[in-house]
Amino acid sequence: MTAQPTRSALPSGAEIHKVACLMINGIGDIICVTPALQALRARYPDAEISVIVRPHLRALLTDNPYVSRVLSYEVGAAWKRLAYLFRLRREGFDLWVDLHAPTFNTVSSNQRDFLRNALLMWASGARYRLAYGLPPLARHLTHAVPVPNEATLKTENIVDTTVALIDPAARGRYHKFVPTSDADRAWAAHLLPAPSARRLALFFGSRQAADLWPETHILEFVSLLARHLPNAEIVLIGGEHETGLARRLETALAAPATARFHNLIGKTSFGQTAAVLERCHAFLGTDSGATHIADAVGIPIVALFSSKNYPAIWQPVSTRAVVLNHPVACGPCFKADCPIGNECMQLLSPHEVLDTLLQLIDPPRH
Repeated sequence: MTAQPTRSALPSGAEIHKVACLMINGIGDIICVTPALQALRARYPDAEISVIVRPHLRALLTDNPYVSRVLSYEVGAAWKRLAYLFRLRREGFDLWVDLHAPTFNTVSSNQRDFLRNALLMWASGARYRLAYGLPPLARHLTHAVPVPNEATLKTENIVDTTVALIDPAARGRYHKFVPTSDADRAWAAHLLPAPSARRLALFFGSRQAADLWPETHILEFVSLLARHLPNAEIVLIGGEHETGLARRLETALAAPATARFHNLIGKTSFGQTAAVLERCHAFLGTDSGATHIADAVGIPIVALFSSKNYPAIWQPVSTRAVVLNHPVACGPCFKADCPIGNECMQLLSPHEVLDTLLQLIDPPRH
């Protein structure tokens, strides 16, 4: 990796009145940059801080106390894209912050995305421009942060990498945040009154097939869970594309267990999901946005990770989280869809996952 320049000090608060932050990736990515937004607010307490996200994810930041405005990233016909660039310029931003931090694989594989980001940054006309000094961005930046070395990119959590963009000394000082309103909590309390036994939230989805746990494992695990914790409530969360799995789980469960089975697939907003998780004793999920919501809530987590990437990058930061991952010879492959049977997720047996979950919610007493 080529030598990187040392970073220069950020401009003073007196110079910065309007800040634009770019984050146009997925749910988990947005949640993982909320600590960096807190660090930015601490650096510029009086500035108007806007975050640019995809329109369907605006709710993740709409009521975030560290954010002043949430702007939509708009795509479409060429004329719409051009009009959007002119609107960015008219905003009159003083500081542009690209929150797309490099990870081990994105340094080389996401060149197209960083070229898009460079165009948006140029269009903003911001006097100051802050980002990691990746080749597509570096020449446009007034404040290029050195790209971490390969060893760091394999082992550093994305939360720390992104916070270091704003303030390297702030690692570990700020936490993930998902806005949850009083209405969200009231809705969750009505749906899930205070439990008399264990209440466990489960999420088995992912946008990337390589992160999915085999359905045969899921069905066996839920049967084992119902047998070992017969009084436990099971709360299933996820998107509408998991409705079929939810129906098959209900069919597989015995009648007493289905009475304590709450199928919330496709029925909750981001805030309601967080409120539901606040009322659960623990969460089990794949590498996904839902796991990052659970991490923000702070409940115990068992996270099932494939070996398509280095788990340390995206794993939960909570000290009450356990990550299960079986390295395989072909990993990390950085492939969204495994062409050879997804061995790394196959190796996560239902019994291993259940034992880990039981130890997490009921640790042995010595």
